[in-house]
Amino acid sequence: MKELPLGIQTFAEVRDGYVYADKTGYVQQLAEDGKYFFLSRPRRFGKSLFVDTLNEAWEGNRELFEGLALAETDFSFEPHPVVRLDMSTVDISSPARLEEDLLSNLADRAAADGLVIEDKLVIGYFRSLILGLSRKYSKRVVVLIDEYDKPIIEYINDKPRAEANRAVLRGLYGVLKGLDAHLKFVFLTGVSKFTRLSLFSVLNNLTDITLVPDYANICGITEPEFDDLFSEHLAAALARGNSGEKSMAGLRQKVFDWYDGYSWDGKSSVFNPFSLLSFFQFGVFSPYWYSSGTPSFLMKTLKGRPRVFLDVQDEPISTLDLDSHEIEDAPPASLLFQTGFLTVKNVDYMMTPPVYQVGFPNLEVSTSFAKSFMLDGLGVPDADNRALKLVKSLMAGDAGALEDALAGLFASIPYNLHQGNEAYYHSLFLAFMQSIGLRVEGEAAVSGGEADGMLDMPTGHSYVIELKYSKDDEADLDALATKALNQIKAKGYADRYKGTDRSVHLIGVAASGKGNVKVVVGA
Repeated sequence: MKELPLGIQTFAEVRDGYVYADKTGYVQQLAEDGKYFFLSRPRRFGKSLFVDTLNEAWEGNRELFEGLALAETDFSFEPHPVVRLDMSTVDISSPARLEEDLLSNLADRAAADGLVIEDKLVIGYFRSLILGLSRKYSKRVVVLIDEYDKPIIEYINDKPRAEANRAVLRGLYGVLKGLDAHLKFVFLTGVSKFTRLSLFSVLNNLTDITLVPDYANICGITEPEFDDLFSEHLAAALARGNSGEKSMAGLRQKVFDWYDGYSWDGKSSVFNPFSLLSFFQFGVFSPYWYSSGTPSFLMKTLKGRPRVFLDVQDEPISTLDLDSHEIEDAPPASLLFQTGFLTVKNVDYMMTPPVYQVGFPNLEVSTSFAKSFMLDGLGVPDADNRALKLVKSLMAGDAGALEDALAGLFASIPYNLHQGNEAYYHSLFLAFMQSIGLRVEGEAAVSGGEADGMLDMPTGHSYVIELKYSKDDEADLDALATKALNQIKAKGYADRYKGTDRSVHLIGVAASGKGNVKVVVGA
């Protein structure tokens, strides 16, 4: 059983006995498709490993690729000088330190090839380095820039510092446009596409492959790769007995539910490699990617906006929505997509430009994000103490258990945080259900309209839920909940289950005031 390359981002090391999903064929594909490329993917998704793979290929280290896809192509492996910058390793505490550290990195690269460069400014030094390497080797230069946006994203809540760092990077990246004759291949990666607007206004010849279907699986692990590479690790995880599953099939499905589901074309999907490797390393289901560092600015941006949780459930956005804003003022769905919390569920290519339907990729993300959103975005205390009882009840088909759970949830909200509108309670309901690990579908589109919630339990029980809210503390909640239940029936919200063997429960929920709840159950 091969070792797991958890945290390893060096291609040569991964090739030395570690599990590796072969992405080398994309190297030849890029070489055939153009010269200047940009790729956005969430953090800890394998971007740096792919950049290192490009580095080894363009330096001509053919022996590392024996037995891999690239070795079967006509890629020449002709050595080219490579300049590589990793923005996650430089000091970004101030624009001055950023420039100093970049200059130091470039000087180290020049010294490695015996080049003496007199320029004292980073822009001039970068230009001189590329020209010097090109002339020394009579070869065009390859430039690889990893985490291009790190100096901006780290200070997203400090706009003056973010803009100052942006100005440094704009000058640095602008060097490339004027050196086309001396460049063989240019590849930049980062988390966000937003900063590309201002940073690359001087480098407008980049081909953005972020949402290009041919490159959808350039990072991450596909289902065939999973089955080919991890069957022994899956068996080992089952034998450890920490997963809560008793069969290989059950454990495999749970792994997919938790960590698969990322897509950039709406058709194929990939695992988050960091979470998948972490699970096999420790054998316990946990939000590894989420816990490794949620951007601090994210919840600050979403705080006090309860409607957000509704709006990002299968939200349609266009490529213009993704690219027309800087990250500081991006719409919530676009912001969450860029930071890895939403993924492409479907693409409508009939629209011009294409429209992307986005949603949560898996249980790791939906559960973790919902918990954080409830605590930091809505100010609701942790509801874990209500979770186990409710999940067991819903597994057994006891829909009435929702009443006590929701009453306790709504009553736990601090008095000054209550908002007198249905959207607030609907968001809170969805966030709570997802925070306890239930894959509830919010505002689910059905033939008769949109159901507030649809939930399928693995035990064969399904729940169709409609929620009504009244500002009046004296409102007849029984009548209001019955109205919600009748709406489910009248509009055929449960029709999708016709012809199936599932036990379907129709639930009307009514809420008012500061925690008053009534649930009416039908079938």
